[in-house]
Amino acid sequence: MARLAAALLVLALASIGASAQLVIEDAQRQIDISGFVAHEQLQLGLRNDGPAAAASLLLCGPHLARAAYLEIKETSGKDASKLAWKEAAAPAGAPAGVTCREVTLSKPLAKKGTARLTAVAAYTHVLRPEPAEVRQRDAQHVLFESTAQLASPYKVAKQSTEIKVGGGVQSATDVSPYKSSGSKLSYGPYSDVEPWAAQQISVHYENNAPFAAAEVEREIEISHWGNVYVEERYHVRHVGAKLVGEWSRWDLTRDPKQFAQAGIPSFAAALPPQARSLYYRDAIGNISSSETRRSSEGVRVTLVPRYPLFGGWSSTFTFGYSLPLSSVVGKEPKTGRSVFAAPIGPALGDIVVDSLLVKVVLPEGASDPKVALGLPFQLEQSVAYTYLDVLGRPVAVLRLSNLVQEMKPETLQVSYTYSSMGLLQKPLLLVGVLGAIFAIAIVAGRGGLASLAASPSVRNVVAKPHAS
Repeated sequence: MARLAAALLVLALASIGASAQLVIEDAQRQIDISGFVAHEQLQLGLRNDGPAAAASLLLCGPHLARAAYLEIKETSGKDASKLAWKEAAAPAGAPAGVTCREVTLSKPLAKKGTARLTAVAAYTHVLRPEPAEVRQRDAQHVLFESTAQLASPYKVAKQSTEIKVGGGVQSATDVSPYKSSGSKLSYGPYSDVEPWAAQQISVHYENNAPFAAAEVEREIEISHWGNVYVEERYHVRHVGAKLVGEWSRWDLTRDPKQFAQAGIPSFAAALPPQARSLYYRDAIGNISSSETRRSSEGVRVTLVPRYPLFGGWSSTFTFGYSLPLSSVVGKEPKTGRSVFAAPIGPALGDIVVDSLLVKVVLPEGASDPKVALGLPFQLEQSVAYTYLDVLGRPVAVLRLSNLVQEMKPETLQVSYTYSSMGLLQKPLLLVGVLGAIFAIAIVAGRGGLASLAASPSVRNVVAKPHAS
């Protein structure tokens, strides 16, 4: 056992030593902080100056801990190949707050070999309102903190950073060479930057994007009688600068651009073109302030809450619709299993889903459910009962967190075994129950007549001759 541990330690040290000889020939960062979610695209040119091949590299940054979405591709060849990554501890000497991901290359990078990588990330809750409180007519300003150079354990020969903001810049850290032009800030190019030599920067600017975060519960009920029912329950919060002072609906109606700069007046939902039977309600009842537009590409719905959301406010509502069974449920040709396939994300866009609970309610009689999803999730199994259910319906319960728009189209697949004879269960149950009721009624009726005929008074009446 000790020899095995020693061998693994030697291999790990050799791998770290090989990775330490990696050099980033050029790095180009593009950061977009014009919305609520910060997006970053990183292009790297990599070279191996070590004595041995390198199978992986470390990708580090100050915001990776808040990365809802991270996709890394190797673009050296004709076709870009998606690379696997996992969480890794930051090496010694890393600045405070920096986290790392270990990226496995498609094939080990040979000595003096080169490769090109592209990484795309989306970070949530990295923009801080500054000031933290505003009045109704004030614009919202936020603070973004990052680094002018790439926070990396490798030497970077040449690099530059470009930041796109959403509004006027109040202030920005000047790390020469630095240039500000409209809504873009440019840092660099920088040459021969040593490992962990990145310099801190901060950008204070106007950002009136909808800072909407939500907890969502989706319930998908599959009925093999022809429909799939989808109901989404939302608790949406405005997590931007909190509203203080008086709030006037009259001012909002008179001049919404001036008196709701940082408010959220409505939500946009995108549905498949087959969606029908839409409804939108809250605890009070139906909400009629919505607009639906249908096209061949899909159904676009604008949901207008009873009141606009300002910083610190929240809203709870339910949105539902139904889909034809054939549009989301099919059959596996080889196994004959039924397969439900649909996007995992809720219908509302432009919101950060802090927590998502998805319940897929299968028809009664379904068995052996299997779930496939290209995102990390927690799975639970339960049973639900609805009208005329005897054994209950299998339910697959998925829990996810920190979802952004890029992740919502990810396909959720639930396969299960279901016989078409299961469709006869409820009709046969109804026939049996009604038949039993009629049988009891007939038996009770005949029993009542028999007891009546057997009574003495009835026999006397029948036996006594009628007087003429």
